[in-house]
Amino acid sequence: MSGPTPKSIGRYQIIDRLAVGGMAELFKATLMGDHGFEKLVAIKKILPHLAVDQSFVEMFIDEARITAQLDHSHIVQVYELGTDADTPYIAMQFVDGLDVLGLLRECARVQIRLPPELCALIARDVLDALDYAHNAVSVDGRALGIVHRDISPGNVLLSWRGDVKLTDFGIARAAERRHKTEAGTLKGKYGYMSPEQVSGGEIDPRADLFSVGILLAEMVMARRLFTSTNDLDILLMVRDARLDRLHKYASEFPVELRVLTVRALQRRPEDRWQSAAQFRDALDEWIRRSSRVTSRDLASLLGRVINAPTADLEGVPTAAADEGLSGPLTRMSIARAEADAARARAAYIAGDGLGEVEANDQSGRIEIGEDDIERDEVEMPSGPREVGDLKEQSVMRIAYRLAKTKGTGMLALEGRAGVLKEAYLADGQPQFVHSNVEGERLGRFLVAQGALNEASLQRALSVMHHFGGRLADTLVGLDILDPLEAYRLLAKQVAAKLMETFSWKKGRYTWTPRHPNPWKARSLHLDAFRVIGAGAAQLTEAMIDDWLEANRTAFIVAEPTQDGELAQFGLGDALLRVYSLLDGRTRLGDLSAKVRSPEARLNLLRLTFLLVQTDLARLS
Repeated sequence: MSGPTPKSIGRYQIIDRLAVGGMAELFKATLMGDHGFEKLVAIKKILPHLAVDQSFVEMFIDEARITAQLDHSHIVQVYELGTDADTPYIAMQFVDGLDVLGLLRECARVQIRLPPELCALIARDVLDALDYAHNAVSVDGRALGIVHRDISPGNVLLSWRGDVKLTDFGIARAAERRHKTEAGTLKGKYGYMSPEQVSGGEIDPRADLFSVGILLAEMVMARRLFTSTNDLDILLMVRDARLDRLHKYASEFPVELRVLTVRALQRRPEDRWQSAAQFRDALDEWIRRSSRVTSRDLASLLGRVINAPTADLEGVPTAAADEGLSGPLTRMSIARAEADAARARAAYIAGDGLGEVEANDQSGRIEIGEDDIERDEVEMPSGPREVGDLKEQSVMRIAYRLAKTKGTGMLALEGRAGVLKEAYLADGQPQFVHSNVEGERLGRFLVAQGALNEASLQRALSVMHHFGGRLADTLVGLDILDPLEAYRLLAKQVAAKLMETFSWKKGRYTWTPRHPNPWKARSLHLDAFRVIGAGAAQLTEAMIDDWLEANRTAFIVAEPTQDGELAQFGLGDALLRVYSLLDGRTRLGDLSAKVRSPEARLNLLRLTFLLVQTDLARLS
């Protein structure tokens, strides 16, 4: 809850507090000067609990300095970066109007739909701002490398004159890079991220284009594109770029505009528009052909909507059957989820639920995790299965082959001492890995990662029934983990279960095509090639030593590669350097002897093993 409105911040006189967000407060203020000079400004000031976090403050200041260099008609101008009572603030252009989120709410209030042409106009102007920002250079000609990262309806401002202004450059970057995001900092923003933001991948300007696609789709549909009562499910919808709702309401989209929007919403950045200018020009051409609307038309609509009386909704069909956030059904679902979470938090704090779940007789600890949910009976697919020995074909080679051929089904791996793992793949990408190894359960993994302690785990497990029996949902619902952090830890745990098998020297495998995943767990759709790359970097020393000994006298020969084939493993220049050493005239033993450091030697051999197992090199 915010405190009293201050009378002044720095040299600015405060008129009103406009909003309080997850990271900052926004004020309307004036700058007074000599001879009756007066200028309206907006002041954004970091919230007190974030102002004490030096790393966050430094990132906020760095981003504000960069944003201050931007001068564009569709970007909110930054005037000054200052400090008030040791708390940083930004003085910037005051836009008299409302944001897109406010416009959509007003449209819902008066039951008016935004014309698709005006939606395209708003998106076009946002893309024009992004084209400028993405290509901005400093005074000395150095590329600033700006990516907004937080395109959402609340950050697109509309003036009463019909001007479109983009604001809050870089704020999301500061929040996302915090070690542990404060509760609420990114709340509500998960549905506007790009798939690569969710998965923690490399971010470039094409991430902003995905978010503009979401913005455009939501303005036309007047509904959220990615929505659920559960933040983790929203993140997974974004991660997989699931466009079910866009297709469901396709009739509300002009066909050509829908095609342009869908291209922006592709999961892989290389399948999207490749620049803001490219997307902007395509929208511009569509607007010219369809209606030739201008900012005056937008201003007219704003005035009409804001002054219209609230519509009489009696007898008007509601969105009760819709899964959008505006529907009563969803509001009730959210209310029930919040009530369950409140009861669970009270029980968690009091420790009341510890006696409700049977504890493991040997350890005295509750040992229920996401993998322990009873599996469903599934119909076994008919057709041939592939069975083999891991002595003859490594797990890494099998995983790579299935990734390249986009295999869908179950890969069962039987190791030593009864160890059994089942990896479920869709189009070659691991969706979920079930393991019967006690230490690989989610709870044990989170404790080992330092994400929570043993006592917190036991209390969370005792109230897990309030969250559908899912540990990850429980930890998010109890505010122990941020949803984005929970998603990334879940993905890391599933990948770790598969990567551990890359060091197996003995065992058997069975590949069953089209076998569905019977476990009630979220399908994570990990990047198989990056999992293979990360797994190669963790191969055990004993396994690598045995491989070296068996092949010491063999010549190592590089095979021709296609563009991007080495980069897909996510290992950077290291793999390229190793690949360049494979001249076909050097034996594996001699290659390893060229490196003096034991650690460097091990890593060289790990990457050489990767190249051999993926047929990018061969032993001769």
